[in-house]
Amino acid sequence: MTRARRSYAKNTVSMIACTLMCGCALAQPAEPLSSEPPNIIMIVTDDLGWGDLAVYGNERIQTPNLDRLAQEGRLFTQFYVASPVCSPSRASILSANFAPETGIHYAIGGPGGAQLNNPSWLDPDLPGLYDAFSEAGYATVHFGKWHLGADKSDPIIAPTPSEYGIDISATTNSNGPRLLLEGTPVVEETLGGRNNEGNKTTPRSQSTKAIVDAAIDYIDGANDEPFVMSLWTLEPHAVLSPTDEQMEPYLDLTHKTVQGKFWGSETVYYASITNIDTEIGRLVDYLEAKDLRDNTIIMFTSDNGPSPLWSKGTSHAGAGSAGPFRGVKGSLYEGGVRVPLIVSWPDGITETGVDDTSIISTIDLLPTLVDLAGVSPSFDLSDRDGENAASAIRTTDSFVRDGPLFWDYRAGSWGREIQKSPRLAMRDGDWKLLMNPDGSRVELYNLSKDPSETSNVASYETQKLQTMTAELMNWFETDVPDRDNAFAHAGQLKWKSPQSK
Repeated sequence: MTRARRSYAKNTVSMIACTLMCGCALAQPAEPLSSEPPNIIMIVTDDLGWGDLAVYGNERIQTPNLDRLAQEGRLFTQFYVASPVCSPSRASILSANFAPETGIHYAIGGPGGAQLNNPSWLDPDLPGLYDAFSEAGYATVHFGKWHLGADKSDPIIAPTPSEYGIDISATTNSNGPRLLLEGTPVVEETLGGRNNEGNKTTPRSQSTKAIVDAAIDYIDGANDEPFVMSLWTLEPHAVLSPTDEQMEPYLDLTHKTVQGKFWGSETVYYASITNIDTEIGRLVDYLEAKDLRDNTIIMFTSDNGPSPLWSKGTSHAGAGSAGPFRGVKGSLYEGGVRVPLIVSWPDGITETGVDDTSIISTIDLLPTLVDLAGVSPSFDLSDRDGENAASAIRTTDSFVRDGPLFWDYRAGSWGREIQKSPRLAMRDGDWKLLMNPDGSRVELYNLSKDPSETSNVASYETQKLQTMTAELMNWFETDVPDRDNAFAHAGQLKWKSPQSK
């Protein structure tokens, strides 16, 4: 169902690396200079881990432009996605609902997605982020990955991005207008300039350039109306094949005896991260040249934790880091769902610095952004799961949640057993509970004391366990649809150890 939309012609400083519990203060910006509505640019990378940026403590990766954004804004150490995989996490950004409540549980179009994704796309009739800003006179723009519904299985035709309140888009993984670089399409399976059918495509190593080019071209032709723009990158998602030039700064991380034949996973992966950083720097420089930088909110984050070496697509490039956390993509341990969040807005952020106490989620982005922009949606946000965390972005005031965060990941984890989490999880203050719906694998952690989730205290924190279990199961049984629709191995440990006879 297509809904009519109003259309508009719209418009390196290094930082000391922060560790998990750092509280370092950064330089203070000037007082806000403008009362005009801010522009918003939301950058969502694909499979980038909490520990994959220099500013989050990675001593091997060079990310000077993101370091600068963090220095000029706010860096959050406790930011969560609503799912450890892509499509449901993205659905939570637009809907402000916990991912399972959207009905999307796995990568749409991915292996097993047909079984787990009850709808094949996010419901376009649920008013969301783009609707809120379109109503307020903003131009709504989306470049890069979509992955909230694509024509993967005829005759089922998913809605186009325009049906979600988006005025202008150029995307992959969608039925809308295609993202191009100099006339050549960028597609999800891009590798080496050809897709699976042999058709010419833009190499993935140039996909972030294509996204930033589209953003700059749009802004260059825009008028004075404010815009909200999503730039959802394909990097560092597999399969990565960076250029020789992109890998050059990291050649010393590949043993010299195999250089030219093979490339170490760190060389490949870090080159892709630095490429993202370089392109973001180009965009920021452009905004500064157009006098748009000061009143533009730039948000940078990821859709889930890093993909590991034991995934086929990242077997040559799986050097992504979750920092000090246990878990990776596909896991409800911290490394799968805790990701970077950097917010920069010179005109609107009164105190810069690192926030290591506010617990914020992708479900909070919609209510937070409308508050920052002074937008009042016509639809009621009070029945959504997200909360308004704007105070933690404007100032150093910590944001304290009214309610807990919930997860149900029913596709199952893969790789090393220590990364395989139970199916359900809940975060309430310092406490995190993981368990399976049948009551097995109960794990309780105090993250303020045990952020790496290695000391399960469920056996002696019995009162806390009882309270949290009741709340988690009430959410699961009341608000989560199709609860029995899960893979058999979800939440299970399956290692076959040698058995004596």
